[in-house]
Amino acid sequence: MKKNTSLDSNSVPQYFFDSITDIKPSDISGVGGKAVGIDLDNTTVYDSTLKLFPGVKSWLKEIKEAGFPVVIVTNTYNIRAKILAKKMGNLPFIANADKPDTECFRTACKLTGVEMNEFVMIGDQLFTDIQGANEAGAVSVRVRYKTRELLALFHFLAIRKKEKIYLENKGLGDRI
Repeated sequence: MKKNTSLDSNSVPQYFFDSITDIKPSDISGVGGKAVGIDLDNTTVYDSTLKLFPGVKSWLKEIKEAGFPVVIVTNTYNIRAKILAKKMGNLPFIANADKPDTECFRTACKLTGVEMNEFVMIGDQLFTDIQGANEAGAVSVRVRYKTRELLALFHFLAIRKKEKIYLENKGLGDRI
């Protein structure tokens, strides 16, 4: 995993991957990670659905077998998070997380029994997942989003445009 050395803002990810399934246990341990937080929409599941991305179940199995506790940290509502947590092997979850608020990351560390700097948060959105993880002092990992958001389409189109401009201005346009 290559560290982003131009981290000059709370919304710049420390690490980038194309997909969550590209992240190996050695990548997590290589950055001092001892537990993993995962986002749902466009990170592990198709936006606004209950359908997991291909390979997510086997990726979770590999991560857990390597000894990393995994917790879902999501802004989605409780019932949906509960259904997806069950589909992912009864993972613990924090729903209505209100990311980028840092309290959800503190709760995730308590659930997984690690210090904040040992918690690796993986998500697709700069201004929620990444900003919150950075502000909390966790390790932030951004994956490319897979599909256009279905709900609140114009809201998310504006967010994705803002992310694109933000990354281009940081010289990270290849990470969109």
